[in-house]
Amino acid sequence: MKNERHQAPARRFLAGVALVCAISATPQALAQESTPVSTESELSSQLPPADLPTMNEQGFVFELESAFTGSLANAPTEAPVYELTYADQTLEAAQELATRLGVEGDVADQGGGSFIAEGNGDLYVSPGLVQYVSAAEVPEGQLPSDEEAIAYGREWLRQTGLLPPNIGEGKVEARVESPARAFVTFQPIEPASILSSYPAITIVMGPNAIILEASFRWADIRATDVYQLRDAESAWQEVAERRAYLQATVPADVFPQGSTVTGTATYESVSLSYTTSGVPGEAQYLQPVFVFSGELTAEGSDRSFPITAYVPAIVNSQQPVG
Repeated sequence: MKNERHQAPARRFLAGVALVCAISATPQALAQESTPVSTESELSSQLPPADLPTMNEQGFVFELESAFTGSLANAPTEAPVYELTYADQTLEAAQELATRLGVEGDVADQGGGSFIAEGNGDLYVSPGLVQYVSAAEVPEGQLPSDEEAIAYGREWLRQTGLLPPNIGEGKVEARVESPARAFVTFQPIEPASILSSYPAITIVMGPNAIILEASFRWADIRATDVYQLRDAESAWQEVAERRAYLQATVPADVFPQGSTVTGTATYESVSLSYTTSGVPGEAQYLQPVFVFSGELTAEGSDRSFPITAYVPAIVNSQQPVG
């Protein structure tokens, strides 16, 4: 299970070419300031459903008796929805980006708004993805510490002109011992907690902080309407009645992949996070999700493991309150 967890960011990153997401691909687009909050409703009459997985990565089926020991009284009752907008791609912008990254080959137009360049590294640009792969030789040495990796990653983004103004502090998602790799992810400052894999920038770093790969999945994020949230009690009922998406990590010696997980779950807190809403190429948003956090005690084991339940926070999306 440990190896699976460490490899997950690599799988998500390397699968990015096939991922249909949306970002700003050029340094100019990434450097744009966020648009001021609108005082008028510009959302569609009804928001698309929140993007939540229907199955956890381990293929677990959860059959849990759940209880909530915290307080629902302080749960948020309203929250903004954010609209995502993306810069169009052009041959000139792709060529400029290639030059900034040191990719020497000419940029080829592949049609449909996608471009590719090869030579001293590879660059792929499309309306849904920009991915850079370095041609640098991987040196011997040690990986930087988490703090150093984040600092080196941010400085590399600054030097290449790809540091967006609303970027957050960054974190190391995983470290792999062989081959030595650190996976550093940056997300926007606002909203503060995003569950979805974009908007985000992922950097794969090798020994001596060498940048080996980078994936840019960024957007201009604009706060729009404030929406009334569902009652926290009704959201909790979805968890109690086993209708929420659950995420838990338990060792393979307790429950092998694909198992039915039985036991009890005790949740102590509830908060808000955001996930994407809408399909690429159409209107897309970040909308709030209730996050219940607690501990899972698996049947047949005296150990407890973190568990999180996710429930869409907006039910009647036709009724913004702001």
